[in-house]
Amino acid sequence: MNGEQVLDQATRALRQHTDAGWVGLRDDVVAAAVRAFRPAAPVRGSSVDGELWVTSTVLVAQVRAALDGLGDAAALRITCTTTSDDALDRLTVEVVALYGTPLVPLATRIRARAADAVAATLGLDTPPVALVQVDVSVQDVTDDPRTL
Repeated sequence: MNGEQVLDQATRALRQHTDAGWVGLRDDVVAAAVRAFRPAAPVRGSSVDGELWVTSTVLVAQVRAALDGLGDAAALRITCTTTSDDALDRLTVEVVALYGTPLVPLATRIRARAADAVAATLGLDTPPVALVQVDVSVQDVTDDPRTL
């Protein structure tokens, strides 16, 4: 066997080999990498001096803080999208709800709190309930309030 054949054989063997440790660990590594670098989109707001800019991560953090202590639900994931001119277009709030909680009134409360947080963060006079779509999605239900 010449050197090229040995290299081809070794390459084939390595491609067929799956390291069980890597398979078990790779999701954690990818998640850590995503947390380490998170480019954030700018979101345009307003102030008495004119326009202001807030990163989407700051806006999401403010909305998450506004939703803390709901009692019958907890935010799992909050995302926002912006228009081509960096105005807030849509906010999506994914929650876990306490079993037996009426979901329509819960969604209404979440929308109101989220809109208030957006208004405060972006310097708006009134909550942008009519301007910004707030989608509420119940991703899970729990019967243990301690998990909220």
